[in-house]
Amino acid sequence: MPQYDVYVLCNECGSVHPMGIGVFLDVAPFDDQSIEEIYERNLLPPQLQAIEGHKALCLKTGKRFIQNDLKKIFLKAKQA
Repeated sequence: MPQYDVYVLCNECGSVHPMGIGVFLDVAPFDDQSIEEIYERNLLPPQLQAIEGHKALCLKTGKRFIQNDLKKIFLKAKQA
Protein backbone atom coordinates (compact mmCIF):
# COMPACT_ATOMS: atom_id res chain seq x y z
CA MET A 1 0.00 0.00 0.00
CA PRO A 2 1.60 3.32 -1.06
CA GLN A 3 2.44 5.94 1.56
CA TYR A 4 1.92 9.65 0.95
CA ASP A 5 3.00 12.79 2.76
CA VAL A 6 0.42 15.53 3.20
CA TYR A 7 1.19 19.10 2.14
CA VAL A 8 -0.95 22.23 2.48
CA LEU A 9 -1.14 25.60 0.78
CA CYS A 10 -0.42 28.14 3.49
CA ASN A 11 -3.01 30.72 4.50
CA GLU A 12 -0.22 32.93 5.89
CA CYS A 13 2.38 33.14 3.10
CA GLY A 14 0.88 31.32 0.09
CA SER A 15 3.63 28.67 -0.07
CA VAL A 16 3.14 24.91 0.19
CA HIS A 17 4.31 23.35 3.48
CA PRO A 18 4.51 19.77 4.75
CA MET A 19 2.05 18.89 7.50
CA GLY A 20 4.36 16.25 8.91
CA ILE A 21 1.66 13.64 8.42
CA GLY A 22 1.90 10.48 6.33
CA VAL A 23 -1.03 8.36 5.17
CA PHE A 24 -1.31 4.94 3.55
CA LEU A 25 -3.91 4.75 0.75
CA ASP A 26 -5.27 1.93 -1.38
CA VAL A 27 -5.69 4.29 -4.34
CA ALA A 28 -2.46 5.46 -5.95
CA PRO A 29 -3.08 9.09 -6.93
CA PHE A 30 -0.68 11.11 -9.04
CA ASP A 31 1.85 13.16 -7.10
CA ASP A 32 0.85 16.67 -6.12
CA GLN A 33 -2.88 16.16 -6.70
CA SER A 34 -5.21 17.88 -4.30
CA ILE A 35 -7.42 15.72 -2.13
CA GLU A 36 -10.44 17.23 -3.88
CA GLU A 37 -9.10 16.08 -7.27
CA ILE A 38 -8.79 12.52 -6.00
CA TYR A 39 -11.85 12.02 -3.77
CA GLU A 40 -15.35 13.31 -3.37
CA ARG A 41 -15.81 14.69 0.14
CA ASN A 42 -18.31 11.99 1.12
CA LEU A 43 -15.88 9.26 -0.05
CA LEU A 44 -12.77 10.43 1.84
CA PRO A 45 -10.82 7.56 3.42
CA PRO A 46 -10.70 7.67 7.24
CA GLN A 47 -6.98 8.57 7.16
CA LEU A 48 -7.78 11.77 5.27
CA GLN A 49 -10.89 12.56 7.30
CA ALA A 50 -8.68 12.45 10.39
CA ILE A 51 -6.43 15.31 9.16
CA GLU A 52 -9.28 17.78 8.73
CA GLY A 53 -8.94 20.51 11.31
CA HIS A 54 -5.28 19.74 12.09
CA LYS A 55 -3.01 22.74 12.38
CA ALA A 56 -0.07 23.17 10.05
CA LEU A 57 2.97 25.37 10.61
CA CYS A 58 3.96 28.16 8.23
CA LEU A 59 7.70 27.70 7.80
CA LYS A 60 8.14 31.37 6.87
CA THR A 61 6.15 33.13 9.61
CA GLY A 62 6.17 30.50 12.35
CA LYS A 63 2.39 30.82 12.71
CA ARG A 64 0.01 27.86 12.85
CA PHE A 65 -3.00 27.69 10.56
CA ILE A 66 -5.77 25.30 9.58
CA GLN A 67 -6.40 24.55 5.92
CA ASN A 68 -9.97 23.31 5.42
CA ASP A 69 -10.12 23.67 1.63
CA LEU A 70 -9.51 20.22 0.10
CA LYS A 71 -8.32 21.95 -3.10
CA LYS A 72 -5.36 23.24 -1.05
CA ILE A 73 -4.32 19.96 0.60
CA PHE A 74 -2.01 17.78 -1.51
CA LEU A 75 -0.60 14.27 -1.46
CA LYS A 76 2.95 13.46 -2.48
CA ALA A 77 4.37 9.93 -2.70
CA LYS A 78 6.78 9.21 0.14
CA GLN A 79 10.30 8.63 -1.11
CA ALA A 80 11.68 5.21 -0.23
